[in-house]
Amino acid sequence: MSQKRNTTCARWDLDVQMNTNTDSQSDRLPTVSASEALKELQSAGPETISTTLPALDSLLSGAPTSTSGGLERGKITELWGPKGSGKAALLLQIAAHELCRGNKVVWIDGASPLSTSRLDSTVERQASAGSGTPATHEDVGKYKESFLHYRVPTLSHLLALILHPQPNFPSPGTSLMVIRGFNTLVDLDYPRVLFASSGKTQQQKWQAGRRYAVLGTLVAGLNKLAVLNNFAIAVTTGCASRVRTDSGLGSALVPGVGGAEWDGGVWNRLVLFRDFECRFVGVQKCQGRTLISREQIGETGKVVGFAIEHDGTVRQQGSTGGVAIEDPRNKVIRSPPKPRKRVIDEVADSEGEEADEYGWAETDEEALAADGPGDDTLEQPTADAAGV
Repeated sequence: MSQKRNTTCARWDLDVQMNTNTDSQSDRLPTVSASEALKELQSAGPETISTTLPALDSLLSGAPTSTSGGLERGKITELWGPKGSGKAALLLQIAAHELCRGNKVVWIDGASPLSTSRLDSTVERQASAGSGTPATHEDVGKYKESFLHYRVPTLSHLLALILHPQPNFPSPGTSLMVIRGFNTLVDLDYPRVLFASSGKTQQQKWQAGRRYAVLGTLVAGLNKLAVLNNFAIAVTTGCASRVRTDSGLGSALVPGVGGAEWDGGVWNRLVLFRDFECRFVGVQKCQGRTLISREQIGETGKVVGFAIEHDGTVRQQGSTGGVAIEDPRNKVIRSPPKPRKRVIDEVADSEGEEADEYGWAETDEEALAADGPGDDTLEQPTADAAGV
């Protein structure tokens, strides 16, 4: 009886071991060598989001002949320029394009609020262009359900949202995050006020040092959030002026947010500006490589022309974007450095020199001898005057 029981237990143990081995083999992923994985990554290329401007996508891809490109996922793209240059219009069109593709978009306003009617019209145009038929209000409302809008009044709110995100932020399926008016939030908490070093208070000194530390922490948090969730981040900033003393040129516009910490975390940098009725977007930094050196402050890099129609549609100008692929830096003729207004000369010591260096004493004596006595000579009183 005991021998039969031992045989049954042995069979049961063998069946359990076989089932365990079978389950472990079925759950195990196939082995892939490191070289094969690297080749797959290189052949696939980075995932990108189209900017809806073909020439700009080609420039951002790094290959002029490439037809695919755009805002790379897992990276930060900075768009800066003056007000009215078209930053919001371009980002709205990119966001609407992603919504119509079935992806989600997170829009964070740091300055002026987003216009709902403008968003509706942009989504309607993109939906109509994608389907070939006019989009209905139901279609627009369906796409807008994937549009998550946040309003952050201060930089502290943005830091809390990025550095300590909630479990449902961002939602799965998000492909793009837009932070609009980022420089406004930074300038409100850490203003760009110039004080003399002797007149600075302890609070002002602390704020001057904390500005760049906070920027470094925030850009690191944005990169981490983008990589973990595999979506692109687009940040819009304003302008600041910088004097170019050594180049012989006047003042130039630069991005409103700067510093080594911020520049190191930005993957692409685009500048948008207007030239009378024409609008341009220039690529100043692409795939982590700066295309504008320190001596070329104020240059735009390679530019693409675009126009904003009356209905808000952003269209590329020209078959290749007007002046796309051309580098205007070759056409800028720099004037020679201007000399200073006052030349600092050495002032000679007066000791050991003659009393009259210019020979004025001799001419003065001759003039006095020719003119006779001056006004300071007293006339002798006459007899009549003496009698009186």
